[in-house]
Amino acid sequence: MRKIFLIIILIYTLFLYSEETGIVKRDRAVLRNGPGSIFEIIAELAQGTTFNILEKENGWLNIEVDTLNGFVSKKVTEERKAQKDIFAMMGTQETTLRVSQHGMSAGVKGFAERFTQKFDGNPDFIELYTSLKISPVGYEQFKKETYYDYDLYLVDNYPIPVSEVKDYFSFSEEGMGFGIASRIASIGIYQEPELTEYINYVGNLIVEATEVYDINFKFFILDTEKVNAYACPGGIIFITKGLLKTMINEAELAGVLAHEIAHVARHHGMMELEERKYHIKADDVFAEMDEELEKVGSGYDEDTKEIEAEMEELAFEIYETIFNGRLEEYEEEADFLAMIYSLRAGYQYRQLLNLLKKIYIADCESTNEHYTHDQISKRIEDLEKNKEKIDVSSNILFMDNQERFLRIQNL
Repeated sequence: MRKIFLIIILIYTLFLYSEETGIVKRDRAVLRNGPGSIFEIIAELAQGTTFNILEKENGWLNIEVDTLNGFVSKKVTEERKAQKDIFAMMGTQETTLRVSQHGMSAGVKGFAERFTQKFDGNPDFIELYTSLKISPVGYEQFKKETYYDYDLYLVDNYPIPVSEVKDYFSFSEEGMGFGIASRIASIGIYQEPELTEYINYVGNLIVEATEVYDINFKFFILDTEKVNAYACPGGIIFITKGLLKTMINEAELAGVLAHEIAHVARHHGMMELEERKYHIKADDVFAEMDEELEKVGSGYDEDTKEIEAEMEELAFEIYETIFNGRLEEYEEEADFLAMIYSLRAGYQYRQLLNLLKKIYIADCESTNEHYTHDQISKRIEDLEKNKEKIDVSSNILFMDNQERFLRIQNL
């Protein structure tokens, strides 16, 4: 009996020592209660945190850290080139194992409140944002329905163009994106729960097919007939009622959402200002904010105020870029990536091109220059050229899910 007991102890000891470990190697690592960005945040892990890996699943690691069990993206264990811009340097707050009552880290919440004020945004948007929760059970059911008789393995490994852009957002970038979103939300949010849920389900199918599958995206409908869509740093995306009304199937919706997701994935709207960021003096002054950052801005010296003012000027420029339209080269990249993301999710990836042609003929009203008549013409030209770069078997069938789209749209 004693020998059996010793053998059991030996096996258990060997199991413990054979357990794989990982180390957080990037600025932000979000621990969730499930393997997907729709799952709730349990904690944020600081760079250098060591954890035990229990299981690996589709780009996610099931881990144990301290007394917690949850899931992190496998990307947190991969080294990326250090970021030197002011926004990255502002995002150095310690947040290990701490998430606020709003489901945001203390750093994000503080910057979100601050930028909402600075942009004179909708103060109710934070409540609207946090109340929009995607049911993991509902989403899994939607996903099973979508791929019930579709072999996603034929397309989900299609290569995504490599990028050196970082694949996460600092506290300040995410908070600034929230402030920009609150300003855009002041146009008016169309609150139709079933349609909003549907948009989020389709959007997250696309997110899973991208390199930023671990960023929490949320999708909102703007209550305006103008044809527009906007993507804010951190993963908040808007699509207008007017744009939805021009669509006839789910593949067109997927293409538009994929285009906006691409802007977030490649940090468009912020990249244009990269050169200026490097010239702004930045240090650790923002790292001393209190736990909930409720009093951001108090007690700053003159140097800090000067840095803050320059940072806010940049933020307003980024807002103008997002609201009025990005550089042509970024629109072309986002359209190309939209085709690839859509393809990887199983959708008819050329439907975005068909949608733009319809909008061009209708000459719809838009305040965003990249949905104006002239710019849509340029986007169509680029898409016609770039679609030939996508090499996929002609034997593969892609979905448009028109029946489901029309059923939801007509509710």
